[in-house]
Amino acid sequence: MEAVGLVETDLNLPEHGWGSALLHRTRPSVGKQWTDSAETNDDRGLKNRPTEDVRRVPIPPHLVAVLREHLATFGTADDGRLFFSEKGSVVPSWIYYRVWHEARLRIETSCAYD
Repeated sequence: MEAVGLVETDLNLPEHGWGSALLHRTRPSVGKQWTDSAETNDDRGLKNRPTEDVRRVPIPPHLVAVLREHLATFGTADDGRLFFSEKGSVVPSWIYYRVWHEARLRIETSCAYD
């Protein structure tokens, strides 16, 4: 998951228009027993790419505004990450799964009434 490792310095978030993100690392949730650091999230390069490879991703204006607001509201973790837990650590993957599940249920419910 590239978003888990996204740091503020990798973002270009202009006041207006399109922005961009430089993706160069992931923080997959693999379990402590499978990492060299004994952390649940390993810090790796992009999948199936050379370690130093970087991928530029365009960010549409609406998402630029959302990310700017997110940074203004929550700031970053000590290491610059945008998304972090209350204690500053990596957000556990089960949190993402729960949020996606709830979002899907809301979409299905709202579509049922259309």
